[in-house]
Amino acid sequence: MSNQEKAEPGDTVIATSTRLFQGRVVADSSEKKGESLLGSTPMVVLSCILGRFPTLEEYKEAVEGINLTSFAPPSGDLARPAIPLKAV
Repeated sequence: MSNQEKAEPGDTVIATSTRLFQGRVVADSSEKKGESLLGSTPMVVLSCILGRFPTLEEYKEAVEGINLTSFAPPSGDLARPAIPLKAV
């Protein structure tokens, strides 16, 4: 979902974005309040795969063997020279 898209009114959405203030992603419907939930990347990916929020057991099984608290940025320089664009 890009920044311009919105879910249907009353839906519940989960995202990794911290810009989930009320009404930005999902509006309330006459039947249900829209919910925007913040989740970790593994939680959002697993929710997309399942089409629902995973149970605690499903989440633990999915992330088994993954060190979720360890991150080291690349040690090499990833900068590349700009590629000139051609006018058409």
